[in-house]
Amino acid sequence: MSSFALDTTRRSGSTVASRSDGPFFLVLCGSLVVQSLFVFIYHLSGSPAFYAISNSVAIALIGYALVGGLRWERDGSASMTFLVVSVAATLLSVIYNAANTSMTDVLKYLSLYIFYAAGRCNRTPFRSVELYCLYALAALPIAFMAVGTSKIWNWEGKPFGYLPNANIAVLHFSALLFAAAPVFGNRVILLQLLNAALMNKIGAIVATVIAICMWVAGLRPRESIISLAAILIPVLTLGVVAFQFGAFDRAIIALNGLAFALNIDPRSVVSMSYQKLVLLTGSTDLSGFFRLIHWANIWDIYSSGGVGTWIFGYGPGETPALTYAGLVPHNDYLRILVEYGPVNLVIFVCFLTYVRAALTSGAARVLFVVLCIYFFSENLLDSFTSMTLFFAYAGRMTAGGRVGESPRTLSRNLSQ
Repeated sequence: MSSFALDTTRRSGSTVASRSDGPFFLVLCGSLVVQSLFVFIYHLSGSPAFYAISNSVAIALIGYALVGGLRWERDGSASMTFLVVSVAATLLSVIYNAANTSMTDVLKYLSLYIFYAAGRCNRTPFRSVELYCLYALAALPIAFMAVGTSKIWNWEGKPFGYLPNANIAVLHFSALLFAAAPVFGNRVILLQLLNAALMNKIGAIVATVIAICMWVAGLRPRESIISLAAILIPVLTLGVVAFQFGAFDRAIIALNGLAFALNIDPRSVVSMSYQKLVLLTGSTDLSGFFRLIHWANIWDIYSSGGVGTWIFGYGPGETPALTYAGLVPHNDYLRILVEYGPVNLVIFVCFLTYVRAALTSGAARVLFVVLCIYFFSENLLDSFTSMTLFFAYAGRMTAGGRVGESPRTLSRNLSQ
């Protein structure tokens, strides 16, 4: 693993100084706030001009991160290796599926590797302005809800602010908590549980609980007991309060539906109509069943393709045109397999595994595992702000060095 570490001794003192004083994260956070403001205005007004501006800001930020990463990442570290092999594998898929390729989807996918590499090249301590930007990014979707209904998401899905649905809202706040983990430590774990409970999302709740258990299981026995006790009491208190306010009602319905599917054989559920499922389950909340049916449809499409399709996929962004539902898979692992091919899927899984192993903070590991689990049930690759925060800050956290300051230290620095 030593070959994966950044070899700072090979650089001159001026180079290291430039890196340590680099403005990357200030530019990153400021750009995300500006981009989100334009998204806010776009959803409020419905004007495509603001959508185009927000996309331009996002593209410029990706370009800035790529230039910065290529400028400093010259030591053969794992981040650059992952970037190079992912670009090569994606390029082969694009060439094979030249007529069926969305370059927007390609850019969103590759930006994960780009932001991670750029984050590793910038080991600057967490600055006060970054924290304010995270606060702003948290406040924007909430503020939007007070303004009125989005002219873009005017549908029965009841979006959270200008975010398309509560699942993406959970991810949005999870990413903010992950980025703030160096400052707030283990408190972000409790905030993540509150985030999942308030959004009433069983997937997020289960993912968070699994992530916490994985973290505690990896500690020394004494540390496990102390950490578990420190988290378990607030978690149980939070759970009881949330249950009393009905935060888990939808989760209970979902679990009952899952038990029903297991009892009658999931394969038969896939062939049922939604009307029949409503009659059998007594509930119109069929999101879990929808995913089973949608995944089965996508797998049938992929497995029925030719050898070339098995190797290179159908092309980035192509799944909505293939499925009867006209939607992306609601599973990013399946999405990468079907659109980019198995080689890209292996690279992606290895990349996530490497990042998770390289994180040293328990809180950061918990939030990152939540992301990895959530990839199984949502379309997270489309969430630019969340993915940018997760992978850029993961890069910084895995690079080593001092990356965080306590809130008290931040306050003292502001007063100076």
